[in-house]
Amino acid sequence: MKQNKKIIMLCAIGICLIAGFIINSVINPYLGYSQEYIAGQGNIKGNVDVSYFKNISDDFDIGANKYGYAVFKNPEKALERLKENYKDGIKLSQSEYDLQDLSQDNYKIYGTYGWQVSTGSEKEKEEAGFVSYFMDIYENSFEIVK
Repeated sequence: MKQNKKIIMLCAIGICLIAGFIINSVINPYLGYSQEYIAGQGNIKGNVDVSYFKNISDDFDIGANKYGYAVFKNPEKALERLKENYKDGIKLSQSEYDLQDLSQDNYKIYGTYGWQVSTGSEKEKEEAGFVSYFMDIYENSFEIVK
């Protein structure tokens, strides 16, 4: 009798672990870097100029996720470099649109507004525009964008 309960308990635990793995894979698929980004090859989507980003900083090195979308190989490092190198453009978007400090939680809004700024110097506007461009790639690490 006790042996049967142990077997049933082990089976239930095993089923829960397998179900958890399946649910996590479907609901929260890994969208980070998993392959090289070479436009026109394999399942690669779009035509991102990876050398443009890499020439700005090694922290902006681009690969592709399993769906073929361009992603930063290290999105956390890329975001930190963006904040460091493009702080004037970020600051312009913040002041013009009353945004909170750029973070992982609110990056999308910077992608929306960066290219729309109308005040500031030409350099600040260019930086804000680059922030929007950056976010087009950055978001691919966290959600499937079609």
